Amino acid sequence: MVRSAEADRTATDVSRAGNAPGAERAAPDPAALSAALRGSDPAHRLAALCHADADPARRAALARAVRATPPPTFTRWDARPPEPTPADPRTPRASAAAPARLEAMAYRTALMGERYGGAHGRSALAGFLATDVAPLLIAPSAHPADRRSLLTCAAQLTLLLAGRTDETGHPALARHYYDIALGLAHAAGEAASYTIILRCLSVQTHQLGDHHRAVALSDEAVDLAGAAVPHAVRAFLHAGRAVVRAAAGQHREAAADLLAAEQHLARTQGPEGPFTSYPETALRYQRAEVLSRLGEHKSALVELENSLACRPADHHKARALLHARLAHTLLALHEIDGAVDHSFQALRHHRQLAAGSAHGMLPRLARRLQPYQSTPHVRDFRECLRATVR
Repeated sequence: MVRSAEADRTATDVSRAGNAPGAERAAPDPAALSAALRGSDPAHRLAALCHADADPARRAALARAVRATPPPTFTRWDARPPEPTPADPRTPRASAAAPARLEAMAYRTALMGERYGGAHGRSALAGFLATDVAPLLIAPSAHPADRRSLLTCAAQLTLLLAGRTDETGHPALARHYYDIALGLAHAAGEAASYTIILRCLSVQTHQLGDHHRAVALSDEAVDLAGAAVPHAVRAFLHAGRAVVRAAAGQHREAAADLLAAEQHLARTQGPEGPFTSYPETALRYQRAEVLSRLGEHKSALVELENSLACRPADHHKARALLHARLAHTLLALHEIDGAVDHSFQALRHHRQLAAGSAHGMLPRLARRLQPYQSTPHVRDFRECLRATVR
């Protein structure tokens, strides 16, 4: 308990230092950053990490601290929440309009990520969380409901930052942001946001190769959701669990989850938004991933083509990933020319993304095409890719 309290005080010192004159030129104390990473107060951790992340002069120290500090054990829903951060009397009262402003920011952030990739505005998002959102979490609130709304919005914005951080090739730092987002949703008592974050953490764990742990996280998300969260969220949770179950070899269970996702999606009502709706194009992509794991590549191809047909033309990240997945699927069917055509399309959309987005997508595609490099069409693509990444 003492160690945790000391870590929280250090996190506060780091976040305050971020607002001090000349702070943008001063590298933080590595020990202070490491203590912040271990802190139990998600608001303090958010401020400390985002101040460091938003400043290019501090990112190297942050990266070292992340490497030296193992990812935390995630905040469990049934755990007792830490004592709330006392309101700072020097901080202006949070207005009742603040949550709507943060919701609008989340909507725009999600949309820009779809259009231009996770690297687009990632540092700006970290800066917004550090300088605009974190102070609201220690500001006096007029009503407890406003406080809960602020915590929920902060959790959702932190989740978006976690996804962007992971997409740009920094999974360890992303893991810390996922945990902070869980802590904020837990403090808000917002089960729907908590399960969404837990599902995203499960998918990251799956991508890192720990399929057993990924299934356990997805199970917890689905079990917690029960019937208490909207159908769109439940569709999202079941689709995610289908993917990680397929990767873990649980094929029958994965198929059952896909069916459940379809049933919930058919009953979805509510507003469009990154945390209130789940598009069918996304479910088709997840279904294709499961079918590919089952070796049903022709069926996966149909799902991917239908998903692509539903995607807006300016959603360059999703379209780049879809074309890349189509290329991999066609290669599994030994349709080389079609695979290369989709590879060129993936490259075309990838060029619209901010540098660093969809990290690893093109190198994986190039490696997958390497056995066919004697084919002229493949050579043309690889040369075009080399020219692009110089």
